[in-house]
Amino acid sequence: MGEHPWFQGILQHRWTRQQIILGEVQHYLRVRTNPIFFGYIAVNAVNDKEYGLMEVVLENFMEELSGPRTHVDVMLQFLEEGGISREEADRAEPAPGTMAAIEMIIGCCQRRSALEGIALLSFVESQLGGPDRVSAKVYRELTTYYGFSERAAETYRLHAEQDVGHGLRQIEVIRRCATDSESQQRVRAAVKLGLTAFTLEWDGHVQAMTGLREFWSGVAPLLLRQPEVRLPENRK
Repeated sequence: MGEHPWFQGILQHRWTRQQIILGEVQHYLRVRTNPIFFGYIAVNAVNDKEYGLMEVVLENFMEELSGPRTHVDVMLQFLEEGGISREEADRAEPAPGTMAAIEMIIGCCQRRSALEGIALLSFVESQLGGPDRVSAKVYRELTTYYGFSERAAETYRLHAEQDVGHGLRQIEVIRRCATDSESQQRVRAAVKLGLTAFTLEWDGHVQAMTGLREFWSGVAPLLLRQPEVRLPENRK
């Protein structure tokens, strides 16, 4: 995750302050959909009578969406420092990567089980959170090298503090619930979907900043389970 150009560009000081704000507009467009996919996970947990999952979902839901300031409010603090109002941000067009990420996350949480919805989110959050992981490093660079206020960059401080707890709690509940090969395979597929979706979101940040419709190629070749091609030998 930390190798993605969005994060590396901040850590290596390749992006400008203006570019970072444009990337954060795309971040906001995705974050404002959090209540939608958390809601779908909660509904699916109730429908499936997965009350253990429900407890974890509600705990994270309350952390992100309750209190005097929601995560969306905290995101807006960053945009306000760039002179962008909520109304202007809401009128912004999602980049191709952002659009794909939103549809993938919502689609998984709506149409798959609560367990799969949690799996989609948990491994991404576990990589973001923690004092030595991506969010903490980005926060330090934003507030030191780039000179953004602590208030503006607060979203990354919160991710560093809260996402490690979110991720660990969710991974633990996945361990308890995914005890057979079928459920474990569904969890693996959901984790892959989540990693792909969030990678596309960060692609959207870079697309909005650069105006280029480019997608990150990753750090390793793409490995897919595919059938063997058996063309007739007498044809080229």
